[in-house]
Amino acid sequence: MKAYLLGKLPRMLSTTLFHAMAQLGYEGLILCEPEDTYVSLGYFDRAYELIDLKKCKDLGIGLIRRQTGGGAVLLSPGQVFYQLILPKEVVPFKVEDAYRKLSQPVIRAYARLGLEVEYKPINDLVVNSSQRKISGQGAGDVGKFFVFVGNILLRFDPDLMAELFNLPNKYAREKVRQSLWENISWLERELCRIFNLKEVTEALLKEFSKDFNLEVCEEAPQDAIELAEELREEMTSEETLLEDTGRKHHLIKIREGVYVPRY
Repeated sequence: MKAYLLGKLPRMLSTTLFHAMAQLGYEGLILCEPEDTYVSLGYFDRAYELIDLKKCKDLGIGLIRRQTGGGAVLLSPGQVFYQLILPKEVVPFKVEDAYRKLSQPVIRAYARLGLEVEYKPINDLVVNSSQRKISGQGAGDVGKFFVFVGNILLRFDPDLMAELFNLPNKYAREKVRQSLWENISWLERELCRIFNLKEVTEALLKEFSKDFNLEVCEEAPQDAIELAEELREEMTSEETLLEDTGRKHHLIKIREGVYVPRY
């Protein structure tokens, strides 16, 4: 199985590429960092209800809707993504078992970087000492493959994330902002030092290599890149973003067990 060390990716490729590779049948691990800042909606999120679309447009922040679960997340430089594409038959049938098993290399990578974290069902990693969420993960079927995705946060901007939620007034926004600061963390905040893409990628590669036989590759398949560009048009279209999934967003999920009312 190949480990694709792709560095910094532009044009939302850090989201569209794993979809394209799964659809084309490429098994593997993708490690990358986005060059751009954008909001990635979960499969069941309703953009017009959850996110302030005008604020995103005014700030030049893109929106994309992925085919995996998890909540709406702000993606930006300073986040290192791990995206594991596996045949469905090698993944535990129960979703929680899959998250628990596939989170182990990431937990070990955090330890290698100097921070002890733990798995918190169903899809979070939290700092042992503070219980702050430090990695949100998502998973789902894409084509004939199971995809498990997440990020290691080197740095994060809770204030910007709070600005992008669709909220009725400044008081609701302040509650969300405070909750983000209290319940989300990142490596540089926890360990008071600067991290870079190279050392985090190396940590992830070493730990995933203990569980998977990985062959390093520094370029993505050209047909996957071409399909990813096509998928970006589809996944950022109004039709996709505004599709009604039936889910109501009365609460904003900050992490497992912590929710803030939208009203």
